[in-house]
Amino acid sequence: MLYRHVVHRLAMQRGMQTADADDLTQQVLWSVSRAIERFDPDAHNARFRTWLRKIAHNAIINALGRQRRDRGAGGSVAEQLLDTMAATEEVNPVLEAEYRREIFLVAAAQVRKEVGEESWSCFWETTIAQRSIEDIAQQFNRTRGSVYTVRCRIVKRLKQIVERLDAQEDTP
Repeated sequence: MLYRHVVHRLAMQRGMQTADADDLTQQVLWSVSRAIERFDPDAHNARFRTWLRKIAHNAIINALGRQRRDRGAGGSVAEQLLDTMAATEEVNPVLEAEYRREIFLVAAAQVRKEVGEESWSCFWETTIAQRSIEDIAQQFNRTRGSVYTVRCRIVKRLKQIVERLDAQEDTP
C-alpha cells in the first residue's frame, strides 16, 4: 500500500520515534483494513485520502496522548508537539504532500525499469538535479534535442503512471 510510507513519515514528523511510528503505521493500516468495507466515497468530499487522514491523525493524537501519562512531570518534546499540533484540516496538506512524494517514487521506480540507465540519467540530471541540457548532452555525447526528447518522454510516462496510481488509490 502506498500509504504505509506516508503514514510513517507523518508520524515521524509529529515527533514519534521510529519504532513508535512503525507501530502506529501498522495500527492505522489494520484499522483501515477492518473499516474499508464501510468506506463510502462521496464524489464531493469523502476521498480515500481524506478518510485515511482522519484515521492517521486520530491515531497520532491518541499515541502522543498516551505518552503523556507514561512520563514524569517536567515537559517533553512530545508534549510540546502535541500542544502545537495543527488542527485536522492542516494535516491534510502534509498527508497530500507525502502521498504525492510516495506516488512519484513508485512511478519513478517503474519508469526507470522501462527506460535505459542513460536515458534515466539524462532525465534525472536535467529535471531533478537541474543541471543544464548542454552539460548533460555533452556528458552523454548526445544532441540537445535528444536530451529534450528523452526528458519529455519520461515526464509523459511518469504522468501516466501517477494518474493511474492516483485513480487506483481513490477507489477502495
